[in-house]
Amino acid sequence: MHVYLVDPRQSFNKIKKLEEACKLISNYTPIPYQCLDDKKNILEVNQAWLDIFKFNKVEIIGKSFCELLDHQNTKLFESKFSHFKNNGVIQNLEIEVNKQKNDYKLISMDGIIEYDEKGNFKYAHCFLKDITKFKEIENKLKNSNNFLSNILSSIQDGISVLNKDLDVIMVNSTMERWYSHSMPIVGKKCYEVYHGLDKPCDACPSLRALATKKPALELVPKRGPNQEINGWLDLYAFPLTDEESDKIIGVIEYVRDISDKKKAEKELKDSEEKYKYIFENAQVGLYWSRVSDGKILECNNIFAKILGYDTSNELLGDFFASEHYVNPNDRQKIIEEIKRHGSVSGYEINVTKRDGTPIWLSISARIIEDRIEGAAIDITKRKKAEQELKESERKYKDAFNKINFFKDLLAHDVKNIFNNINMAIQMIGLQKKQKEETTVTPSEEELINMIRIQLEKGIKLISNIQRLSEIEKGEKIKKVIDLKQVINTSLQYIQTRFQERNIEIIRKMPKVIPRVLGGELLIDAFENILLNGIVHNNSKIIRLEIIVSEIHENGLAWVKIEFKDNGIGVEDERKKNIFKRKYTKNNKNGGMGIGLSLVKSIIESYGGRIWVENRIRKDHRQGSNFVMLLKKG
Repeated sequence: MHVYLVDPRQSFNKIKKLEEACKLISNYTPIPYQCLDDKKNILEVNQAWLDIFKFNKVEIIGKSFCELLDHQNTKLFESKFSHFKNNGVIQNLEIEVNKQKNDYKLISMDGIIEYDEKGNFKYAHCFLKDITKFKEIENKLKNSNNFLSNILSSIQDGISVLNKDLDVIMVNSTMERWYSHSMPIVGKKCYEVYHGLDKPCDACPSLRALATKKPALELVPKRGPNQEINGWLDLYAFPLTDEESDKIIGVIEYVRDISDKKKAEKELKDSEEKYKYIFENAQVGLYWSRVSDGKILECNNIFAKILGYDTSNELLGDFFASEHYVNPNDRQKIIEEIKRHGSVSGYEINVTKRDGTPIWLSISARIIEDRIEGAAIDITKRKKAEQELKESERKYKDAFNKINFFKDLLAHDVKNIFNNINMAIQMIGLQKKQKEETTVTPSEEELINMIRIQLEKGIKLISNIQRLSEIEKGEKIKKVIDLKQVINTSLQYIQTRFQERNIEIIRKMPKVIPRVLGGELLIDAFENILLNGIVHNNSKIIRLEIIVSEIHENGLAWVKIEFKDNGIGVEDERKKNIFKRKYTKNNKNGGMGIGLSLVKSIIESYGGRIWVENRIRKDHRQGSNFVMLLKKG
């Protein structure tokens, strides 16, 4: 006699793509379950399996299922397993399994094969039924009707015996408890008891067992006192044969209450439908991907649209996350971050869409076994807005600094220019009054000349401010400049202005001084540096040294101009900030300079560079060396 288990066409097939749901079914179903690989090794078992065979899960995972079988059953299983892999389904395979220490269990196995998208074998899902008791009952029924009665009374599941006309002739206490409240069971037809019908229907398993001489299975309702359905039963019908004539003489019905199982399946189905609704209607992109190569295993349509696909199915065909990172190292960084903290939230990454367009995503994710489970939000617009805001803030700050700078510049230097003019006029008047002369003396001529020079300086300063403003706005006015003339003009101005100081000027220049790329403001830059070496100098003899040389750097020809002085020098911590905007008024020296920050702006506007060093290495107190690089004209 053979026992049939649950038809493999159950809800497991409908939700096999949802791994979490599968795990719930396998873990909580009362039917023993095992998952095998193509070499018959055990990959997974559920608690019902462990309860039957009394093994520890740690010691059984990875073990060959054949190790639990004796030689004869191993040969049987191996021959059936080959057919199982090719056919995809196995039913009612009865084999004997070594439980523990020569304690055997007779099981009936049903199973299905899970194939991958290419049709290759992936897993063998097997559902087992412990039919040891069934076989014991079957054997004992054949030998003794009295013994059958005792067995029926001891079994917790429902047992009934029918004659070949489908009349109930014997039931155990469980069946009486389930059905005697509605009507007497013994003497009734089985279809009257279970279905409330006056004639058998095609779904009646006992009728099928009689007709086919094979066991049959059917799901029947469990009814309450008022015929209401309050549960469900699995009804197994086994045909009984006469030992001598081998004729069918009746049917044994074995009934198991699966109400809890059906309730769990319904709850699981409801949970699955709820999960699917949330998954597909979430306003963020949801996905699962392999840790190893970034292959997207599942995602919702929102995630697909974020990456430039119309549907999730379209994306699943060819999208590998590892191929779409703008910086390939970012993927390893986020995986390490997840492993370090267990998960990440709001992690920002730069990836490309299907067409190569870069976008920014905010990722929240965790790793479960060998896959990443995550949610993604497109933050490209936000990142762009942040960048535009930073750029706007920078431009505003620059504009604000320029306005303040020009204001300080005009307030300082124009005031000094006109103070000098006023002082010169007063001195002319005073001298003429003291000498009572009307003719212009050489001294008066010198003062008048000073007035003229200062007025010219004032005009020139205003003009320079206008041109400098153009430079700051990006309108760079460049031309080839005679460097020798610029140096001579700057030195002449210094010598005229500081006649009372003892200044020694040293020039170290090639015979042919190269021309440079610059503009009209170059003289102002030179004068400012030379002024810096005089104003900040307490030496009795002021030494200014100008060194001109040619160098090559990064494939370009440069002219290097060094301005060395023996002044107080620049401390190391001030060297980094000396060219930043900081204008200090100094009425004593009547500054005509425009500040080192503008010197830097002028030089850089002509494509050059400027920095400051110690004149004597490692000793800033020995004076400074302002080094300027200008492109060779």
